[in-house]
Amino acid sequence: MTTARARSGTVPEDDVAERLRWRGRLVPYITWWTAESVPEPRVVRRVTRAGEGIGFEDEDPRTDRRYGVLCIRSALAPGRGEPEFRFVHPHRQRRAMEHSLCQVCSGPADTRADGRTLFLLGGARPISEGETTAAPPVHWPCAIEAVGNCPPLERGYAVALVERATLYGVAGVVHDRETLAPLPHVGSRPGELAHVDIASAASRWTLASFTVVSLHGVTAVSPDELHAMAEEVSEPSAHHDSVGGAGAAATSL
Repeated sequence: MTTARARSGTVPEDDVAERLRWRGRLVPYITWWTAESVPEPRVVRRVTRAGEGIGFEDEDPRTDRRYGVLCIRSALAPGRGEPEFRFVHPHRQRRAMEHSLCQVCSGPADTRADGRTLFLLGGARPISEGETTAAPPVHWPCAIEAVGNCPPLERGYAVALVERATLYGVAGVVHDRETLAPLPHVGSRPGELAHVDIASAASRWTLASFTVVSLHGVTAVSPDELHAMAEEVSEPSAHHDSVGGAGAAATSL
């Protein structure tokens, strides 16, 4: 998987020093906590170097844009308030994507000798070659915990080993170019936002929540194979504690 971590050999200091618990349950790394919500700024028409699009009234391009695309704001307060298992935190999702970290435990996800990484997506449709996703990778044992503890995944899930995950764009809400109203979108998987290529004109009219990658060298993994491989992988015991809502995070992307 081509990531900043692979190029630099290091992962930037995290905002979460250790696994967090809530009422005895381990909380997935990318989960949003109630104390991390901030007021949503008004979206306005703005002209940037890339052309006309949307922006915030009080925009700071150094912190409000990623890859030149406007991004939603959020605070960093993991462990404060209550975990919102249905929602994913934008900063931690982007960090997991860019550095190939497990969305559940935040450890390096690309630890296999063959370099392939595991992806778990909501919905029973098999993961296809070149498919785009905003779901970060996951460890084998963490995938088992997600499947076993997340009600949304009871409706179906797909797992695959992936040779390369390359940057595609963002997941977010595209706005009408005339009215600036949010446009409706129906994702190909449960809970998905619109996936927008960062090289497209539509990216200028998108309020992004997450980083999206495209998956290449995809090999499907059956439920039986998933359980068998998880048993072979030696992971810290924390992986095998109860993980609340891990799959909910995976299916909200």
